[in-house]
Amino acid sequence: MQSRLKEIHHADARVLAVCVDPVEENAKVVEKLKLEFLVLSDPELKAIKAYGLVHEKGSIQGTAIARPAVFLLDREGVVRWRHLTDNWRVRVRPETVLEQLSAIP
Repeated sequence: MQSRLKEIHHADARVLAVCVDPVEENAKVVEKLKLEFLVLSDPELKAIKAYGLVHEKGSIQGTAIARPAVFLLDREGVVRWRHLTDNWRVRVRPETVLEQLSAIP
């Protein structure tokens, strides 16, 4: 999303990432990749479980991981679009997000 962040902001949207990693690990990733959006830590899987994103046996080692997902919410917090995958290597393209953003009233 970083590569198209300006366009996403121009569409009056914001990017927020939620990861299972601890704050310190996320901070390293943010710095290394020079991310300009907020990355929150959810090591207790509260948000991940609430959104049904636990992928049992989804890792290479066969352990549970968070399913990659993108949710687009409107101003009232209603989910208007979502993209879920069972493969942690598959990510939604920013172009798809921009297309979906343009469809939200």
